[in-house]
Amino acid sequence: MSRRCAPLLTIATALILYGCAPDLPDEQGGPLGIRMQTIAAGDFLMGACTTDECAAAEQDRFLFAADDSESPQHPVHVPAFQIGVTEVTLGQFMQFVVAAGRQELLSNEFRARNAWGDDAPVVHVSWNDAQDFIDWLNLVHGEGWQLPTEAEWEYACRAGGQHTHCGGDEVGTLAWHSGNSGGQPHPVGQKQANGFGLHDMNGNAWEWVQDCWHDDYTGAPSDGSAWTRDCSDIARIEGGRFVKEPNKVFRGGSWYNVDSLLRAGARYRSPAGDRAGTIGFRLARTPGDAG
Repeated sequence: MSRRCAPLLTIATALILYGCAPDLPDEQGGPLGIRMQTIAAGDFLMGACTTDECAAAEQDRFLFAADDSESPQHPVHVPAFQIGVTEVTLGQFMQFVVAAGRQELLSNEFRARNAWGDDAPVVHVSWNDAQDFIDWLNLVHGEGWQLPTEAEWEYACRAGGQHTHCGGDEVGTLAWHSGNSGGQPHPVGQKQANGFGLHDMNGNAWEWVQDCWHDDYTGAPSDGSAWTRDCSDIARIEGGRFVKEPNKVFRGGSWYNVDSLLRAGARYRSPAGDRAGTIGFRLARTPGDAG
């Protein structure tokens, strides 16, 4: 039987079949089993890599993008923060769905895109869905949870280096991509961690960040904060009228993408309400709220 025909997940079986919610797990190591890594404050160069080691991959990026959204490279100071060791998994997200009564998220499309087990990254979640998860987490499990800022994400990805990918120049050891994934996401944490101990910063699933989209880094914050002003919005027709929705940034590449799109500096955008089978998220937290 094809894995796409398998049950959505084991943790939600009681909900789907019987309508009763299981107890939430012990919070040892973090709520919902989420593992967080503390990242010390530091400085780095954000944006397109300019070292010789990056040259070939940086040349390739112009074959896949009509603009130069990763420039100019610029110095950023990032205060200390915490970030998830892995992407949020399907099992962790389903605990939110069950506890918060958000069964409307379990669409047929969601089930089809998340047929790879509880330990795979949750995908087919919009930026808004991720924010709903975070709002619930802050309400139930203490404050300080958030999506990483784009600067925090790239700082954590690069882990003190200027490599082509998140933690090195050999993507196959670090990431699931179109050349090795077999056309599906995989359980988190199977690939080699980067220098900060983080898994799947490249590949497996794209990851939403806090920031809204700007066409390049001209005027970007230098203090590690989210860039949420003067955003690029997208207009759509909803209910017979035009509405504007912010474009949000996602980073890291996915199981579906060629390795040229899994560079440490690569960045893309989508409206905050859009969902895709390649996009998930990773959590961040301010250290003062942790523990």
